[in-house]
This record gives sequence, structure tokens and C-alpha cells, in this order.
Amino acid sequence: MSNENNNISERQMKLKTFYSLKEALKEPENVTKLDLHLKNLESLPEEIFYFPNLIELNLVNNKIKEIPDKIKNLVNLRKLELSGNRLVEFPIAITNLFNLQTLVLSWNEIYYIPESIGLLKNLEWFGMNHNKLKYLPNSIGELKNLKELVLNDNELINLPDTIGNLENLEKLRISGNHLISLPETIGNLKNLKKLEAHENNITSLPETIGDLENLEKLRLYKNLLVGLPNSIGKLKNLKKLILYENELQFLPDSIGNLSNLTELELSYNELSSLPETITELKNLQVIDLSKNEFTISEIEKIKSFLPNVKVITN
Repeated sequence: MSNENNNISERQMKLKTFYSLKEALKEPENVTKLDLHLKNLESLPEEIFYFPNLIELNLVNNKIKEIPDKIKNLVNLRKLELSGNRLVEFPIAITNLFNLQTLVLSWNEIYYIPESIGLLKNLEWFGMNHNKLKYLPNSIGELKNLKELVLNDNELINLPDTIGNLENLEKLRISGNHLISLPETIGNLKNLKKLEAHENNITSLPETIGDLENLEKLRLYKNLLVGLPNSIGKLKNLKKLILYENELQFLPDSIGNLSNLTELELSYNELSSLPETITELKNLQVIDLSKNEFTISEIEKIKSFLPNVKVITN
């Protein structure tokens, strides 16, 4: 019985999160999780390197301007959070932390990602939102285990073709950039479930968008789209299609093939009619048509097509 209790105690110790260096230094061998967020730190305390078994390190919302090369000595690190600091340069030494699964550098002033990012083969979650990125390295496509890539609110003007190599990616967040298009290779992201590309300058979508067979949510509002490709109808698992504040003048007949669609948001566009195939959207619950060019008779016609759907027209 005592052995069992000892094992439980050991497991609890390993899961314990330390919130101060003072407490952590009392048992350095047992420190696996260290949370030093909001500690007013201007640099990494030397004591951090006294914990050989460190797996998770949280340094969010401090005043850190640079990360020393010595960080590469934390070889067991799987999760590193550095959001909300004052980093301008990407800490290249981080790309030697080959066991990293989660890396978050959001809300800094970082303007580039080094090619060596491709060395982090175990990375599953990479957050770089609210920085000053203008481009991504081609090596981003080497992160084969990546499941979520968060790049919203940067200054990106394009995405590299290698983005299509992220075969396990499930969520791609690229809103609030300066993108005018998406690469053809985006269609290779067969496991993608959520694509957020709103608040860009995208004028058209590649036909390959239809190859995203597992896509469930597509947010493209506040872009410059005039139309949608016919291939949009191939997105059989799509549940939400959010397209308000574009310049849409038409929808393709294939829109009726979106058999799992529950929400279609089309407000603030230039639509004057919808294809009759919308009657085939059997799971549709809500469609927003407000602030378009529909006549009253056209609206009534659409409502008659969709008797069980909430049609918003105000």
C-alpha cells in the first residue's frame, strides 16, 4: 500500500506546476513545469537552467527582449510560451529544442522566422499571431506534425507553396494580414478542419480549395472576393461559411452540394440573386442576406425555397 502511495506521490510531483523560482529551487530535480508569467522579468533568470527535467516553461507577459542561446540546453522542453514580451528577433536557439511540441511567441515584435524552424519536427502547435511577419520561410512545410498554425494579425503578403506540405494541419489561422491570394497547394491540407483567412485582401480562391475534404469552418469575411470557385461545392463536411463584407456578385450552382452546411453568412455583398440549388442545403439553419442588392420579390422567392431556414434580410 505504501509503495502505491509513493507512486501516486511521484506522479503528482511530476505534474506539479511551480510558480516561483524560490519554491522551485527547493527541489530542482522535480521541476517539470515552471510558470513565471507576469513576473516583470526583463531577461531569463539564470536559475531556470538549474532544472534539468523542465518540460513546460511559461514566460508570458513579461518584458523580455532576448532569449539567450543557453535555452538550447533545456533539451526536455516540450512547451515554451513567450507571448506578450518585447522580442524583436526570433530566438534561433529555440530551433535546437527538438522535443518541442508547443511554441507560442504571440504578441511580440518579431519580423521573421528562421529557416531552421523546420528542425522542430515534433512541433504540433505554433503560435505567432500579433507580430510583424512579412513572409514565412519555405522550411515551414517541414513541420509535418503541426496541427495548428496561428499567424493572424501580422503583415504577411503571401504564403509559401510549402504550406501545402503540412499534412497533419487541422487549424490554419491567417486572418488580419495583407494576403491577396492563397497558394494552389492549400488543397493538399487534407486534414484541415478550420481555415480562418478573414480580414485580408483576397480577391479569388484557388480551385484547389475544394480538395479540403475535412474542412468544417471557412471564414473569409472582410476580403475582396467577387465570386467563389465551382469547387467550393466539394466541401461536403463544411458546416459554416462566413463571407460577409466581400464584393460577391454571384454564387456558383455548386453551392447546393454543401450538404452539411448549417450557417451561410453573406451580408454586405453585391448579390442580387442566389442559385436555385440552395434548396438542396438540407441542413441549413441560418442564412444572412442583409445589405445586398436583392429585390423584395427575390427575397420572398428565396424564403419560399428555404421554408425551414432563418433568413436574415435586415
